[in-house]
Amino acid sequence: MRVLPPRQSSGGALASFFSAWCDAERLVFVYLTMLCRCARFLIFPFAALCLLPASLPVCAQSMIAPHPNAMVRRAVQIQIANDERTVAMRYRFTKVTDHGTFVKDVIETHDGEVSRLIAINGKPLDAQQERQEEQRLKALLADPASQRRHHQHETEEQQRVDRLMRELPDAFLFHYAGEEPGMNGPILHFTFVPNPKFSPPDLESRMFEGMTGDLWINQLNMRFVRLQAHLIHNVRWGLGLLATFDKGGHVSMENDEVLPGYWAVTHMRLDVEGTALIFKALSFHMTENQSDFTLLPPETTWREAVKLLQKDSPTILARR
Repeated sequence: MRVLPPRQSSGGALASFFSAWCDAERLVFVYLTMLCRCARFLIFPFAALCLLPASLPVCAQSMIAPHPNAMVRRAVQIQIANDERTVAMRYRFTKVTDHGTFVKDVIETHDGEVSRLIAINGKPLDAQQERQEEQRLKALLADPASQRRHHQHETEEQQRVDRLMRELPDAFLFHYAGEEPGMNGPILHFTFVPNPKFSPPDLESRMFEGMTGDLWINQLNMRFVRLQAHLIHNVRWGLGLLATFDKGGHVSMENDEVLPGYWAVTHMRLDVEGTALIFKALSFHMTENQSDFTLLPPETTWREAVKLLQKDSPTILARR
């Protein structure tokens, strides 16, 4: 992503600079959103590092260490191919930010995601808020182009994440760190650190700079258990003129089998401090939880999903 266009006349360059300056807050939001989005997918490539028979001794498993980056590269290719599989699924999504706690009833389909807000700050929606949500869903049914745009946005975001995933084997150095006892069998521990030879090709790729962390995978089912990553130094945009993300920023995640054979990130927390536009304090704290998963018929369309959301009382859903 280019923040500024090529050098122009002094007036054009100045206008471009102020345009980028005013747009910095949006770019900061994009950075943090993509950090969350990519972190969700960051966990999957590591699973291939554990694709060894469970009967192998620890010393044999440690032999994965010589070329872990090559294995991650192959795993990324497999994961991107698997991302094309679409499952119709319904779940409860809870998001906690500095602005409050919001709970949504979410349905994912092959032609996009739809959702309905059901609670704010621990309370069901009041009558006016319910009417607003109902009107929004009715408007969505009456405007299929809106859903197509939303789905297109989701597709483009996924493509951006796929591109970032392809950079993982170059952006990080991976190391097998041993084995730990777990409730359901041994847990394999991996660490990752920034690759000093990696040169970010664009602004979004700089999200990997200064990030290091740990990842744990259950050896028995070859599934990610949890991930912890943090910034070990400040990350600056535009020499710090646009934004600076402070050392210590942290992201953590947990992954669970939400239904037989289906795994999902059920918990994620992101805490980032810094400055935007030199003088404006930046504080981003967010926790996301996903629960109450149910499978729907795979052929479920977004229209049918909206009607399901309309059918169920948000007040009853919020109190479950």
